[in-house]
Amino acid sequence: MMAMQGWGKPGVNFGGLQIGVPHDLHFYFPGYADGGISGDLAWTGNAVNNYQRMPHILTMNPVKQMVPRQQLPDAIINGHATGYLWDGMAQEAQFAPFSYPMPGYSPIHMIYRYGGSSLSTVTRSGRWVDAYRHESIEFVVNQSIWMEGEAQFADIILPACTSLERWDIGEWANSGGYAHHGVNVVNHRVITLQHKCIEPLGESKSDYDIFTAILTRLGLGAVFTEGCSELDWVKRVFDSSDLPGEISWKKFCRKGYYVVPPEKPELRQPVDMRWFAEGRRKDLPEPAPMPSQYAEEFGMGLQTPSGKLEFVPEILKRNTADNPDRSPVNRYIPSWEGLRNTELKERYPLQMIATHSRYSFHTSMDGKNSAVNQVEDHRALIAGHRFWLLRLNPDDAAARDIRHRDLVKIFNDRGAVICAADISPLVTPGVVKSYEASAEFQLIDVAGETVEVGGCLNILTPDRSQTRGTSSMAPNSCLVQIEKWRNAEAFKLDRAA
Repeated sequence: MMAMQGWGKPGVNFGGLQIGVPHDLHFYFPGYADGGISGDLAWTGNAVNNYQRMPHILTMNPVKQMVPRQQLPDAIINGHATGYLWDGMAQEAQFAPFSYPMPGYSPIHMIYRYGGSSLSTVTRSGRWVDAYRHESIEFVVNQSIWMEGEAQFADIILPACTSLERWDIGEWANSGGYAHHGVNVVNHRVITLQHKCIEPLGESKSDYDIFTAILTRLGLGAVFTEGCSELDWVKRVFDSSDLPGEISWKKFCRKGYYVVPPEKPELRQPVDMRWFAEGRRKDLPEPAPMPSQYAEEFGMGLQTPSGKLEFVPEILKRNTADNPDRSPVNRYIPSWEGLRNTELKERYPLQMIATHSRYSFHTSMDGKNSAVNQVEDHRALIAGHRFWLLRLNPDDAAARDIRHRDLVKIFNDRGAVICAADISPLVTPGVVKSYEASAEFQLIDVAGETVEVGGCLNILTPDRSQTRGTSSMAPNSCLVQIEKWRNAEAFKLDRAA
């Protein structure tokens, strides 16, 4: 649509590119993928960005074996997996698969989980339960703030503190090496100091202190910390940026943030794609395409073989001729698990759509006994338990004798989840609507029936990729059935007891 309207002309653009926000893009502050305190050369922008301003000990991981996140359970359970790299600088690189295991490398024997939860955020989440319990996994460590999702499968839990209990520094929307000028998605460049408000509660520690303690036992503590505390590293990052030229460290600590002033009108950067719409040489300070990737003359045309917008991509024509899932010409492909699949539809006649919630993002803000759980449109309190909501059309509800806020079982061959019914005409008949990424994962047995009551709807979604030859997921290609939960009263009696 934008191509036909004249991509690059005033008002014809989209977010995430250099869209004309009057930022001072010359002001340097490292993004979270630019290196920071990490010395990793291979998977950060450290070598070309922050290291020159903040020299520190460099490291490199010699292990080249990789497993795509979506297929990690398969790698453990089946012993093999295949994935595809994303490469922002070379389009052809995305077609080359990598495989696990790599010759000469050890299979996975230990899982150290640190960061985002996979249960509830990755399709067919039940695979992760099987993977954690697999006989080949000898040890599981979980570094978490909350007892959510995968923490319950750990042999050892290392309690991490919250962001209120540690120091940090960062800039809004600055993804650094992951996206060029990602700060353009916000109206102001704002760099904040994350003040440590209180000492870590209980036995919890900051991630930095946890890693320091582990590496000290390995004899590498000094190499990791370089003699610096957490606040020392914050100060080093501050000094490596352009902040010292605008605000003192003392004033920055006292104020807690700095808003980078917009560039003067006569010095503002050109707008993305305007050069292309006007037939000029490219005038943006962007790293791609590389000089060798221009079709004809350097600086002229797009990063395509033709140098123009391609409605039939030449790169796909060359690389996916034998892949029916990636046709160079856009066409409708019926879902392999949709309402046109007559065989599955007979057993599971409803299409489940599960999007991001307005009240939580992935598993952040959900669960954890937070006030968000008390929002009636997020979870419903029934028999002392807060259930995830499932919205369905009044006609589908009436056909199943389901009333508003009844406990319902939504299920398919992959599992069963108990939710509270939210009856609404806002969804069309034949479709049920809910949300992904519940922070809670609770498998229980009620009257001989095993169900999940935390709201982990990704138990039900298929693990098939969107298209063959990609590392992707398709959570909304999912057929289910719904019925009033026959063991609801037994559950309520158990809770009362």
